[in-house]
Amino acid sequence: MLERPTLADEPIIEQLRASYDLSTRSLEFLPIGNDARAWSFRVEAASGEYFLKLRVGPVNRASLLVPRFLKNRGIENVVAPIPDKSGRLCARINANKDFALMLYPCIEGESDWNMSLTAAQWRDWGSIMRSIHDTAIPLELADQVPHEVFAVKWLDTTERVEAVLSRGAFEGAVAETVAQIWRNNADVIDLCRGRYLALGARLEDQPPAFVLCHADIHPANIIIDRAGEIHIVDWDEALLAPRERDLMFFIDDGRSADTTHAFLACYGDHTVNPLALAYYKYDWVIQELGDYGERVFLADDLSRDDLRLAQREFARLFALDDVIDRAHRAYAKLLSSEAETDAETG
Repeated sequence: MLERPTLADEPIIEQLRASYDLSTRSLEFLPIGNDARAWSFRVEAASGEYFLKLRVGPVNRASLLVPRFLKNRGIENVVAPIPDKSGRLCARINANKDFALMLYPCIEGESDWNMSLTAAQWRDWGSIMRSIHDTAIPLELADQVPHEVFAVKWLDTTERVEAVLSRGAFEGAVAETVAQIWRNNADVIDLCRGRYLALGARLEDQPPAFVLCHADIHPANIIIDRAGEIHIVDWDEALLAPRERDLMFFIDDGRSADTTHAFLACYGDHTVNPLALAYYKYDWVIQELGDYGERVFLADDLSRDDLRLAQREFARLFALDDVIDRAHRAYAKLLSSEAETDAETG
């Protein structure tokens, strides 16, 4: 989030001492991230520097267990939470149990938002993602990781947003602006939702094999350190799903054909499923509509800066070569692929 949480520094520092034996010298708030319920800090302690995530409300255990498991399996590019003195991967703050904190190594570098990867880094990235997708997980962990449920996520939220819009039960400049954009694009939103449901129903009938997915592997979650090494952060959406859930971020996602080819060359032998790819492009559209709609119309605790960020990001969804445009292109490729298959078999 862009603004500090309501929690003061002292309880955070005290919990770091109690749970991790950290003697904190400084706690610096970092105005980064796009999660309405999480905040980031840099911790300087006697033992070194750390990255701290503070979250209000429940914590998804899979977001902690999955990266820790992958790290323990030798995939060093995964940034995993540091266990506390009791071996737990997060700690509730004693002074306010609504807040949990998770401690991570501090990676000095830039996200893919701010720099371009070289061809060699894209090849490395393909190898890393294949390693993750090919990792078999034990049953006890699989039971704690969410499984893909097609054509469900965020639909309830978008319906609640549209109910607010229909009643006009909102106020403020940001809400007025977003409401107008939503109404102006109502036909586009309905088209996206219809395709999302139809493609999801097809996948539900014949689901591809599920693998362990990061599920939110956009450029902000790819950190390049000073040595040029790739690090994967923010496993909040970890999921068992078809591999296209991750691959959609690397295929037809506004990147050059050269980078995609470099990635796929080292990802290895896998025929991308055009149905799953198109579905996940629309899945991302519905998620973004629901997420930003929820922030603007259903939340009551966001700061002015965070509301303005939601307005900007919502408006971008309808821009050329953004998520809606890319979903439509993936759908067109699916239709073309199916037409070719029908011609060959007919």
